[in-house]
Amino acid sequence: MKTNLWIDTDPGIDDAFACAVACAHRDKLNLLGISTVAGNQTIDKVTGNALYLTHLCNSDDVPVVGGSPRPLIRVPHPTADIHGPYGLGYLVPEACGKKVAAKNGIVYMYQTISSLPEGQKATIAAIGPLTNIALLLKTFPEVKDKIEQIVLMGGAAYGGNVTPTAEFNIWADPEAAEIVFQAELPIVMCGLDVTMKCVLTREHLAQLASGGSFQKKYAEMLRFYFDSPAYRDLNTTALHDVVTILYILDPDLFCGEKHVVHVSCTEDTCRGTTMVYDVGYSYQKKERQNVLLLNQVDLPKFQKAVMDALFSY
Repeated sequence: MKTNLWIDTDPGIDDAFACAVACAHRDKLNLLGISTVAGNQTIDKVTGNALYLTHLCNSDDVPVVGGSPRPLIRVPHPTADIHGPYGLGYLVPEACGKKVAAKNGIVYMYQTISSLPEGQKATIAAIGPLTNIALLLKTFPEVKDKIEQIVLMGGAAYGGNVTPTAEFNIWADPEAAEIVFQAELPIVMCGLDVTMKCVLTREHLAQLASGGSFQKKYAEMLRFYFDSPAYRDLNTTALHDVVTILYILDPDLFCGEKHVVHVSCTEDTCRGTTMVYDVGYSYQKKERQNVLLLNQVDLPKFQKAVMDALFSY
């Protein structure tokens, strides 16, 4: 039986790779829809990117809806320096004629997930700031009964990429992240502990650049990463968001440990820090749900899965 999957995203170069991997496996994934959230770029740009990417990946039938244009209470911080002026590196998204499926993405997400047949649930792959997911859970708490798990890209047990202690998706909307982590739902945390180990190389870039039209477009996105100050002197670049999709497809590619996670919602340098506690820790004397925090990957199999998906088009 296929996994019912909803993707919440802010495309984003690595988001684009995640979407391609998901769309390449529609024999295993029932793609219910894609919602967008302000993060890597503004909501208009990331929504346009999602429409373009589903078209590019031969998935025009997958509905795309726009979500929140800003964090719950914070100011948005687009990352054009990391993902380019349009969010897709050197690639300029083309007009494809596809339109959003609904004006209110949160309501559409709720209606789609809640209308699944009796006995079926949805997995949510959350690969941007968690604003939309927090709004969904707070506005329609009954939807939790139809959610199998939330597999999210965000956070880290150690370190960060936007501050010394915070990863971008969590830092962008820490209040939303804390709501999601405390929602008493099964959560798989694909944080920097594992995603920084999930890399492609310049050799993979060359393979994509020598491929067909589709692969060349993804090479243009990946090349932007390698040209960035963070990676220009390195042979590898991380594909953070892809981890969520490949975990859903093949959990055995990864290893992890169960922990309790809270998010710092301060205004200081600790903003967005994911505070990871050992199993059994009781926060404020209340039991909290365990989070599976991934920390290891079978890298050769990860790389092969990504490249096989990209060359399936």
